[in-house]
Amino acid sequence: MRKLYEEYVMSITPLTPIHIGSGETLMPGDYFIFREDGSYALYAIDIGYLSSKLSKGRDVLCKWVLDDPIGWVKKASKNTKFTALVKKHARFCSLVSDAVAEGITSRWGQGTSMLEISTFQRSGRTLVVPGASIKGALRTALLYRAVQKPLQVPDSTKQQDVSRWERKVLGSKSDSIQDDILRHLRISDASAEDLQTVVLNVEHVGMRTQSGEQAQLTDYRECLPGALQPGFERGTLRAVFQISSGHPHYAQCRGELTRQLILDACRLFYGDVIRAEREYWRGNQKVLQLYDELSKEMEASPESAPIRLGWGVGMGAIGLNLAKREGKHPRGRIDPRYRYSPRTRRIMDGLYPPGWAIFTLEAI
Repeated sequence: MRKLYEEYVMSITPLTPIHIGSGETLMPGDYFIFREDGSYALYAIDIGYLSSKLSKGRDVLCKWVLDDPIGWVKKASKNTKFTALVKKHARFCSLVSDAVAEGITSRWGQGTSMLEISTFQRSGRTLVVPGASIKGALRTALLYRAVQKPLQVPDSTKQQDVSRWERKVLGSKSDSIQDDILRHLRISDASAEDLQTVVLNVEHVGMRTQSGEQAQLTDYRECLPGALQPGFERGTLRAVFQISSGHPHYAQCRGELTRQLILDACRLFYGDVIRAEREYWRGNQKVLQLYDELSKEMEASPESAPIRLGWGVGMGAIGLNLAKREGKHPRGRIDPRYRYSPRTRRIMDGLYPPGWAIFTLEAI
């Protein structure tokens, strides 16, 4: 009897920092940073819950806040009893890079910066990369593999028309959303119970001020660290990956989904993304060397395939930009027919382009 689906364990290994935003930002007072064993750690707290544990000290905390609504955090962080309670009742703990810790503590309690930190997505205390994010990254690769190059864009750029065109290119039964071939691909959220996050700073390379100078922005994000970062061990996220190849509806599709096709599509697309990124970073030897290391990691794992996930992945990994032909854009407008090469990129911790990982699919 034919199985209705093929089931695999998807193992994802981050190579550079990955940030999947939860939509929550922490402000001073929602978090504290302490020096521990030669490095820095961030403790995120619920100040309302913590105050309920203070007993008589609650009045002292309220007085700190009322007397100095901004600077109270500096006083609190120097109080040993308060520090012990923060560590005991923290919602979660994260490592902090030296650059971030020094940048924050030098302005701590002064009101000179918001010092916001964007947090990673969690289910309870477990870090998760949503299955929808993974599926979207795979869909882009499958679509890139399927289209003829150079790409002739759809007659209409309206979202509904483009989505119908995508389904047709992918080989769906029809251009109706109910017949999308990727409905037969199911990916659970990938969990990372054994990984420790790290808070990194973000450099927006190429973003200019009105005077044309490099914009100096302060942007802190909680990330899964990558295996290429010194001092961090190689970690793995795992998800359940199903292809409903035995479903009667699947048999009527013009295209197909197989383990090998998905791996090949990711090698093709994300290999081209790497080449496009190298072109952007030409002249910056440190970043180019990092891309050399990325390529070596992929060559050393022929059973795996590259993927790019989360925030800051850049225009090259969005939609079918790399499949478009070269052409000139009108002044002040982007022509959807031609490839667009934005000047801005994101770099984590002064060196690492975000989001790169490799994955494997092992049959269950």
